[in-house]
Amino acid sequence: MKQPFETMPTVLNAEEIISKAVRDAEREEVELSDRVPAIIKAKKREAARIRAAEKASAGYLESLVKTVPTIDNLHPFYMDVLEVLVGIAEAKAALGRLSRSARIIREAARSSLSRLRRPKNPKDAASARRAFIGRMASIVRGAAADLETVAKLRERMKDLPAADPAVPTVVLAGYPGVGKSTIVRAISSAKPETRVYPFTTQAVIVGHAKIGGMTVQMVDTPGLLDRPIERMNKTELLAITALSKLSSVVAFIVDVSEANAFTIDRQKALYDGVRESFPQIPFLVFFNKADAADQSQIARAESLFGKRKALSALTGDGLGSFISEVEGALKELYPA
Repeated sequence: MKQPFETMPTVLNAEEIISKAVRDAEREEVELSDRVPAIIKAKKREAARIRAAEKASAGYLESLVKTVPTIDNLHPFYMDVLEVLVGIAEAKAALGRLSRSARIIREAARSSLSRLRRPKNPKDAASARRAFIGRMASIVRGAAADLETVAKLRERMKDLPAADPAVPTVVLAGYPGVGKSTIVRAISSAKPETRVYPFTTQAVIVGHAKIGGMTVQMVDTPGLLDRPIERMNKTELLAITALSKLSSVVAFIVDVSEANAFTIDRQKALYDGVRESFPQIPFLVFFNKADAADQSQIARAESLFGKRKALSALTGDGLGSFISEVEGALKELYPA
């Protein structure tokens, strides 16, 4: 499946739109018999040029607005991501103003075409066309900031993962470096899709696995840090969005070896915070990198989390137990 912003085309800036409109107008010619009076030829030629410039400007703005998915129809996951990365109100306002700019250009074109009924010579006809081009350029330049907003929207949204909210979903959460992506890659039956969130070095990995006879979507979120939501950066807010809007089950991964530089106590504090934020979502806890941990680390983890499944995503040890526990949680949510 494709995510809703994936097919958005590159957005032209104001000067690029104006240049194209001028070029298209200059190239426009009308074939008429030599017997047709010069003023009639001029009027038809300039009318064709006005229409060409109108199409390249107003037509482009209208088609651009249509390429943006209808915001109010988006799944809440993509709505939240759009709010984090761009701002829904800002995006809607920009799209509304671009549509209005297109209408004003259309009105200016109609007015200029109406003026072409009056000229008595080719020079006056060309003047009506030049006046329209100037008016069109002014309107497009006035929309420059809105074009930049839509360009920003495209750049920040087009590479998001194609996560399907309708498919049972296991979201893996935890600190950076706990092995979430290794687990997703290890148990996915097909090569997972990797998408980099814009302006971060973090990737969201979406894979699919057959678990208990059902296709399950596995989502590796960017690593979360234990800080209040109001202090989280955009990457962390996106992970929270995935948790809140996609999750059927959350698999919280603990690095019991502490090789990721986060102590088990800090990982427990993060778990408590995330768990409290999403009380309606079933949580499972797994100890990863058990092969690299010593007994005191495992004992400390068990004292905080209770006895949990220990695994090594790197070697594959314990992944069968991981799958079984996930299957059990999903079957409670999706009984046959």
